[in-house]
Amino acid sequence: MPSVRRVSHDFLERQGLTTVFGNPGSNELPFLADLPDGFRYVLGLHEGAVVGMADGYAQATGRPVLVNLHAASGSGNAMGALTNAVASRTPLVVVAGQQVRPAIGPEANLASVDAPALMKPLVGWAAEPACAGDVPRALAQAVFEARLQRRPTYLSVPYDDWSADVDDNALAVLDRQVLRASAPGEEQRRWLVERVASAERPALVLGGAIDSEGRVDDAVRVAARRGGPGGAAP
Repeated sequence: MPSVRRVSHDFLERQGLTTVFGNPGSNELPFLADLPDGFRYVLGLHEGAVVGMADGYAQATGRPVLVNLHAASGSGNAMGALTNAVASRTPLVVVAGQQVRPAIGPEANLASVDAPALMKPLVGWAAEPACAGDVPRALAQAVFEARLQRRPTYLSVPYDDWSADVDDNALAVLDRQVLRASAPGEEQRRWLVERVASAERPALVLGGAIDSEGRVDDAVRVAARRGGPGGAAP
């Protein structure tokens, strides 16, 4: 079975996040192990410089850029420069190391206590996965949130998670794409219709706006045309 590290590296490569700016510590080394040859690591001697370089690179390329920081100390050192990235709406994906899971609760050395809360005043999204198997999905969300919000995101990962094995569910992130539009354009509508029409057992999951905008009957008709069941939350 593939490891969290392998799936995460594959995902980042498919998303084009192969240039990494960082100032790593011991908590980050398991992520950097076996880094594919196509990756480039740009080392900085202070986190402010690291975020500044990543900020400029992301603005120049127009794409999300990965930033690699060291637990709470490295994240704290980066926050001053991160305020500029927030103001510039720069899509930075900040991934910070964390102590091994058994050491987080006792607040052992290099543990980041409530890591997502540390950065939440600045970033548009922050998390620490509930378990090792959730790391690839959380990493994918960090990338997509940064791209869609045009704002930095933050992910704290316990360093023993990277070597853990994952099941086939984690591999789904490799082909995942997320699009956003206030109203779908012609190309998006065509893509959606083709996907629904070609699916053998489509599952349509629709939000509460369907009800508030009086579109429940329309949604039921769409499901019925595809021969699918319908249901609603109580």
